[in-house]
Amino acid sequence: MLQSEKRYLREEQILTTLNNLGFATRKQIQVIENLGSDRNAARILKRMENEKSIQSFRREFKVYSLTHHGKELIGSSKDLKTGASDRLVDHTLMRNDLYIKLGMPIDWRTEKELLYNKQQDRIVVDAMYSRNGEWHFVEVDNKQTMKNNREKLKKYAIFKKDIFRDYGHHPTVIWYTVSENRKQRLEEWMREYGIKGKVYV
Repeated sequence: MLQSEKRYLREEQILTTLNNLGFATRKQIQVIENLGSDRNAARILKRMENEKSIQSFRREFKVYSLTHHGKELIGSSKDLKTGASDRLVDHTLMRNDLYIKLGMPIDWRTEKELLYNKQQDRIVVDAMYSRNGEWHFVEVDNKQTMKNNREKLKKYAIFKKDIFRDYGHHPTVIWYTVSENRKQRLEEWMREYGIKGKVYV
């Protein structure tokens, strides 16, 4: 394969990854796409920025997303992630970190809506993926109120039978939170509501 073809395929894969994730740091893209050294990853992303297929803004580090041109290159119909709040960006980057920590599941799906009770009630999961024949539901707790987290767990408990009907097993909920204190409270509530799963910090 010609060098130019390899470069095209690599850049197309990076665009697809950014389309799926929404936002990502250089380090996250580097790990997911196996770009080698920091210098090599920075060089590739800089070239893509110059070609206007991706864009970036600076926080403590650069955060990348697709441009309109980048969307066109891969035929994406997703909305562009522009003007997003700091909270949404932080939430997305945390979800990316968990995606990497979990071994980058090939069937990782984000912002999945589960509809129940004749579609009048719903659970919007931050992500979901399958492991050992069971779907795992991911919740990212980026400093949202613990009251909201508890309400989310209550919904999983209420719709346990519906989830079993749809997926053939009871829900396994994976949390990613920001402190040990929050982890302990989430674990207590999961035991209280009979929800299996794990909490990462």
